[in-house]
Amino acid sequence: MLYLIEKLATAVRGGTREVLETAVDANAQRIFAQEIYECESHLRQSKQHLAQVIAEKLQLQRQMEAHKTKMAGKEDAIRTQLQQGNEAAALSLAETFAQQESWLETQQQQHEQLAAYEQRLLHTLKTAASKLEHYRAELRMAQATTHAQQAMGKLARHPAINSDKFTRMQDSLERIRQQHNAFDDRHEAMQQIDAYLNGEPTEKQQTQQRAAGVLARLRG
Repeated sequence: MLYLIEKLATAVRGGTREVLETAVDANAQRIFAQEIYECESHLRQSKQHLAQVIAEKLQLQRQMEAHKTKMAGKEDAIRTQLQQGNEAAALSLAETFAQQESWLETQQQQHEQLAAYEQRLLHTLKTAASKLEHYRAELRMAQATTHAQQAMGKLARHPAINSDKFTRMQDSLERIRQQHNAFDDRHEAMQQIDAYLNGEPTEKQQTQQRAAGVLARLRG
């Protein structure tokens, strides 16, 4: 019994998997587009984090420059005290200078670490942006291909309808041509009537006369 239950559970899992795969395949482009959107969102967040790192690095750089300026002034003060023979005052200033120098070294290491983070993040973002643009292009191509296939499918599914449409259009064209020909015939008939009433030769008679003239010219 347990064996059969396990088999049934396996069949249920298989059916669930098939349903999920079918749903995924049916929504493949929508899923792909959403994945691209989420990646773009993460990329924007990463850019904001990178901007924060760069801002902190720049702020630290300004602090270090200001501190270096102050330390240069303290060095001058120590030299002055030494020149004046004030060893105790010089030593006190030197202790403070040593503490500030240690702090500056720590800040310098932090600055270098932020600069390294910046470079790694820039490289990572550049690579991610390039890949993302590739997938954007693939999505546009997939969408265009889907539209083309849908159009081809509609044409393939309804060849008789399209053929019937062309037949009706040809019939309409023939009717228009008949109307034009009928108008030309009526116009020619009116010209013949007017020529007869005015005692003028009809177009057909004029043609016959010209033909007779050609024959006469060739005989001569």
